[in-house]
Amino acid sequence: MTDGALSDLRVVELAQGIAGPYCGKLFADLGASVIKVEPPEGDRSRRYGPFPNDTPDPEKSGLYLHLNTAKKSLTLDTSVKSGQVVLKKLLANIDVLIDDETSGIDDSIVSEFPNLVRVTVTPFGLTGPYAGYRGNSLTAMAMSTIMYGTGEPDREPLTTGGTPGDYIAGIHAWIGALAALEARARDGRGQRIDVAMSDAAACADEYNAAMYGFQGAIRRRYYSRHIFGYPMDILPCKDGYVVVVPGATGFPQRGMVEAGSVSPMALLMGDPELDKSEFFQSGQTRMTRWQEFDELIMPWLMENNAAEIVSLAQALRMPFAIVPTVQDLLDDPHLAERAFFQRIEHPEAGELTYAGSPFRMSETPAAIERAPTLGEHNEPLLGELGYSKDDQGILRERGVS
Repeated sequence: MTDGALSDLRVVELAQGIAGPYCGKLFADLGASVIKVEPPEGDRSRRYGPFPNDTPDPEKSGLYLHLNTAKKSLTLDTSVKSGQVVLKKLLANIDVLIDDETSGIDDSIVSEFPNLVRVTVTPFGLTGPYAGYRGNSLTAMAMSTIMYGTGEPDREPLTTGGTPGDYIAGIHAWIGALAALEARARDGRGQRIDVAMSDAAACADEYNAAMYGFQGAIRRRYYSRHIFGYPMDILPCKDGYVVVVPGATGFPQRGMVEAGSVSPMALLMGDPELDKSEFFQSGQTRMTRWQEFDELIMPWLMENNAAEIVSLAQALRMPFAIVPTVQDLLDDPHLAERAFFQRIEHPEAGELTYAGSPFRMSETPAAIERAPTLGEHNEPLLGELGYSKDDQGILRERGVS
């Protein structure tokens, strides 16, 4: 098998949870040797699940298994002197250290390695009045203004499902580390990358800040849709839901659709006479009287299946999409042909389906391998650092490893 794109890198991951470990996963799946240093009780994500049959088991957490593919696990209590000695030996031979606000590592230990690239992911960064605040993905999404613009106009702000703030921060941490490695290759010096989850989420904001900065306007919440242009929404159909996005050329707008032709939306619904409707003629009318527009198209949507609607809309060059269930996603023929989901055997959790790489590389593709069991690589890793089996036994007895 071809070496991964990052197979010459060695990474130590002290971070727990999602953001830091996702950064480490991106390194590991591309071939870097990633040593996950866990406290003796394990990364906290081992306790989060989901678990088979809802039975908690630190070796069967779906979240942990997803975030820690292809890594090596070393249990180590870095809060005690002997654990810090081991960590220092470990850091002497690595390229990247990933840590977070829970790591508790003394900066003096890292300062001994000027060539090290250290990426630290925290809720609010290492400086500023909020630096010591606790936080999570929900906090970051709230502080980014993404939540402020999400939800119904007259109700409280909402966030999206899942923990996007964590994953956004993890991606930026990985990119920052890669940039620092490139800089080190040029000038020979390592550096620290300070990743604030709140900053990373704010960078994903579409244009709330720009709208206020340029116009002094505050974008209001507008359901699940885009405030400019309607429809751009999720609507029900006969067997589920579809994303309805006709786009600028979907209606008979002057300059967008050839004069005398039938608009894509009218063709989709099989009724050319719709182009004479004020709702098809005027985007402003659709925006201000969107309930009436929904009443116009809803009967047709409820008569057709999602797959039929999307297939025809795409043929007419309108970016509609199905809103799949999880089962729909796993059964999706497009993802199947691209071999996105992979079945991987784990000694404790058994064979499970894993998401693949978020991008494809033609010559050095990612390799998704199973996550480690807790402390699985203690013996070989400590042995590489010069600890004999007797020494390792003492570390275990003292609860250090």
